Amino acid sequence: MKTINNAHNFHALHTLLLILLGLLAILYSSDAQAKAIAFPAECTACHGPEPRYQLKGAKEQYLNSGHYLGFAKKGTHAWYSNGGGCQKCHTHEGFLEFTQLGKIESDYIEWPSQPGCFTCHNPHENGDFELRTTKPVTLVSGVQVDLGKGTFCANCHQARTAPENVVKPTLAMKVSSHFGPHHGPQANLFVGNGAYEFPGKVYKNSGHRIEAKDSCIDCHMALPKGRYRSTPALGGHSFFLSDRHENGDVSLLTAPCESCHAGIKQLKGTRFFNVPAGDDYDGDGTIEAAQVEVEGLIARLVNAEGNGLLQKGPQALFTATGDWNVIQDLELERSTAEMAALFNYKFFVEDRSMGAHNLIYTVQVLMDTISILDPEFDTSTRPE
Repeated sequence: MKTINNAHNFHALHTLLLILLGLLAILYSSDAQAKAIAFPAECTACHGPEPRYQLKGAKEQYLNSGHYLGFAKKGTHAWYSNGGGCQKCHTHEGFLEFTQLGKIESDYIEWPSQPGCFTCHNPHENGDFELRTTKPVTLVSGVQVDLGKGTFCANCHQARTAPENVVKPTLAMKVSSHFGPHHGPQANLFVGNGAYEFPGKVYKNSGHRIEAKDSCIDCHMALPKGRYRSTPALGGHSFFLSDRHENGDVSLLTAPCESCHAGIKQLKGTRFFNVPAGDDYDGDGTIEAAQVEVEGLIARLVNAEGNGLLQKGPQALFTATGDWNVIQDLELERSTAEMAALFNYKFFVEDRSMGAHNLIYTVQVLMDTISILDPEFDTSTRPE
């Protein structure tokens, strides 16, 4: 009986030992696996609990940007503008193709996506958040520009049409509502190039071209100071300098301007700065804020009252409500003056800065444009 009991005890001990060894093997294996899947140290700069790069905040701002929102619904322009070369700027894949090849070879992107973080940055390969490229950009006019880090923006934010190629007498039926520089001539205006310039006139630029080292980025990616930022749709990766709230109030980002424009403020109730104009450029008898003067000049061409120079006559370019006027007259020809005025109107409206990007050039071109249609317009206040 004793022999049997000893054998039983040995068997029980052996079983227990196997169980303990199994548990140790499992514990060791789990520890090894945990070590194998732990983040490399360099990844914690973005993905760790105390990141060096504030990606969450940047992403929240990006989700409020035009790059993400596109048209009325987020993500639509990646699909809508996917082809004909438009994919270069309207899709992530198209922009990468352009930066890698220097041109667009694909007819369209099979699975297009919105421009996003990795359109501008390549951190997983480069190990940092530097821009993909800051090489000088050649505008459609042939002018090469180097705008510091803002050169990256100029790859897309530039005119697609040179005025000298299209400003000429043209049959009205052949002038479409898409005529003009195409939506984003900001880089052109910033350097004072790309609007239709009238023969015999001299054009100059504001100091922004020199003072803003990294151009677009210096202003549009600055952040509001202090606690009350109100909205993620202001500065940073939203790229917006102003934001209108649901209650109608407007926030304006003045921080990037303060180093040059001491005491600069928002013009109450508007998205304009309170920087005064040098003179009464729009001829309404009052010297107003510079952007208000530019707004007044543009309104002399097209306005809500329906009496702008481009709205006059039964076959005007724009209707009284400001809509594009479709002309069926087979014989009607638009003059060079009309085509120049149309191009310049589109140029400054689609820039959207109301002169902030380059006030002197803006005022000079607009005053010349108005006077070519209305010889009685007083140009004595034209900045020289």
